[in-house]
Amino acid sequence: MTGRGISGGAVSVLNAIPCGIGSTIGIDLRTEAEISPSDGVSVELEGRPGMDDLLVRTCVSRTLDAIGRDLPGYRLKVRTEIPPSMGLKSSSSVCNAVIAAVLDHFGVSMDPLKAIRLGVGCARECKVTITGAFDDACGCGLGGLVATDNSKDALVFREEVPRYDVVVCIPDRSIPKSKVPVDRYKELEDEYRIMVPLLKDGYLDVLTRNGRFVAELAGVGNGLAEKALEAGALAAGVTGTGPAVAVIARPGDGARLAGILGCRTIVTETR
Repeated sequence: MTGRGISGGAVSVLNAIPCGIGSTIGIDLRTEAEISPSDGVSVELEGRPGMDDLLVRTCVSRTLDAIGRDLPGYRLKVRTEIPPSMGLKSSSSVCNAVIAAVLDHFGVSMDPLKAIRLGVGCARECKVTITGAFDDACGCGLGGLVATDNSKDALVFREEVPRYDVVVCIPDRSIPKSKVPVDRYKELEDEYRIMVPLLKDGYLDVLTRNGRFVAELAGVGNGLAEKALEAGALAAGVTGTGPAVAVIARPGDGARLAGILGCRTIVTETR
């Protein structure tokens, strides 16, 4: 039997590095994983030549351990619409999808948050995350607006959000985790704690304010986000630790904004 798993993507509302509280909104960029028995172990990461497959193999291994099953040989295929190292939660989405595929293969149900925590553990083990990325994984896996305490891997709240267009501006370069100035982020703890109570009712404003801080820390400038806001976007800011910029727009307005911004874009929706 071939097991199949799907996960969405997400964009940042509040970066979790400064104070441990993170928030994301799910977006409709997808990762799909398929796993089936095989004589040996083979991993295909479609569209990602040269990418290390340690993370996905760890997800398979840890999921098998968690459910007490064995799969000595397998063929795993992963396809994703999410560009890596851009702040769009690609690693979290991949973890979610691979774990879901293994569970589907064996017909095993798992509480969604337990499965998400399993993936977060794999990301930590493989050192592809700074905070543990529980906020990212919840945004990808649960959709909607989520806020999490990443120090405890605890979901603070999840709420549905209206259907918005989301324009993602994709730069020509990426920012590897090893280049993120973690200490400088943590110097902003007080500023970030002030934004935490605003998340439920003011998440669009928080997304924009967060983006301004991150743009400065990442050294990427905030011109695209400000241009989007001037053109009528509801919110805009650098997502993750950059360098991609997420723009939240009214339904149907995404294509117009994408044309104005003059960068390589992906137009999708919240989910």
